[in-house]
Amino acid sequence: MRFLIVTKSKIPFPPEMAASLFDAMQGWVDANTKSGRMEQAWAFAGIPGGCGILKVDSLEELTNVMTSMPFGPFSNVEVYGLSDIKQALDAGKQAVAMMTKGA
Repeated sequence: MRFLIVTKSKIPFPPEMAASLFDAMQGWVDANTKSGRMEQAWAFAGIPGGCGILKVDSLEELTNVMTSMPFGPFSNVEVYGLSDIKQALDAGKQAVAMMTKGA
């Protein structure tokens, strides 16, 4: 299962924690990339936050990964489940076909 994770800063972190938080976040990204869970990650230009694609086997694994994110307590986090575009388009076409059959 793949998820798009979008994070944006919600409250400032204490300045004395900045260096440690950035180091911890780099370690979190590196560990999840090395394990194959994080397929891609980006920072937002000019906005405190970023996004990435996580590939996990269960919602429990997703919970474990996200609760260990160092900036988590300071961020608004949005999680979007991703599905194959071709399958989604086929399902959409089938749904429209079913709705228009009786019309």
